Amino acid sequence: MAIVRCQDHPPRNTHYAIAVKPVGYPDTALVCGREGDEHGEIGWVYLLPDEHREYEDGKRVFGLWGPDSSSTAAKVCVSNEVVEGLNKWNKKEKAPRTGLQSQSSIDRY
Repeated sequence: MAIVRCQDHPPRNTHYAIAVKPVGYPDTALVCGREGDEHGEIGWVYLLPDEHREYEDGKRVFGLWGPDSSSTAAKVCVSNEVVEGLNKWNKKEKAPRTGLQSQSSIDRY
């Protein structure tokens, strides 16, 4: 099931495939599910791979996971806006290879 997290608290695992903005973002009632009661930052909806496929097929209503529930705690309606630039937030991007050799390897020739 989907979860809601703010930009400062992405999911703790990489099982989620995409983040989308809820309807009305940034004027939404959805707040980050991490931290205590005092934390009230607006959140994005993170979707699992199966939900991502459904999203791509046009589905826009998803169940939200609840820690005290084995079933849907609530439902959320998401927009067509995908959160850009996350690149699997827990993975580091590889540095591009330039094709240039280091001076130490050139000296060996």
